[in-house]
Amino acid sequence: AALAGVEANFLVLSFTSDWRFSPERSREIVKALLDGDKTVSYAEIEAHHGHDAFLIPIPHYFDVFRAYMERVYAECDQ
Repeated sequence: AALAGVEANFLVLSFTSDWRFSPERSREIVKALLDGDKTVSYAEIEAHHGHDAFLIPIPHYFDVFRAYMERVYAECDQ
């Protein structure tokens, strides 16, 4: 309900070892967004760095984020 008025697309990333924001919680967010008819992309990144994984240069993480941002840029260019 908190995001009902938002017209943006969403990218949700989770890391397998994140204990603070677990992949299960991320999937709950994705489900809520989809239930609210929002456009959402989701990726679960294999990582062994716990909650700080987003600070580590994990190639798959960078690839997913780069691809998403390139898609956003391409959509803005139209």
